[in-house]
Amino acid sequence: MEQRNPYIEKFIRALIEQKGERLEPDAHERLVEDLNHLLENMIGKNMIAALPEDVRARFVSQYEKGSRNVDAAALSSTFDRYLPDASLVMKETLREFAALYFRNR
Repeated sequence: MEQRNPYIEKFIRALIEQKGERLEPDAHERLVEDLNHLLENMIGKNMIAALPEDVRARFVSQYEKGSRNVDAAALSSTFDRYLPDASLVMKETLREFAALYFRNR
């Protein structure tokens, strides 16, 4: 199993509990894993979309869609430099994710 971000996992588990999902332990863990991947993808997509257009274009052309060969330090540096409101993007993404989860489950 991949290393999960503990804050994202805690958020997901809280949503599942708030929704009142009653699942077998294995199914519960699969749901957590699936939602974790979905939320991480949404965060990445929204963070990239929030970059200035020229930086975003360079970034997108540098990395293949779906590539896992991303230099985390370079990525973090890009966001630190060009995205002063990263926490706002993260908060909005968490709100969007929660709304989708409660609407569609």
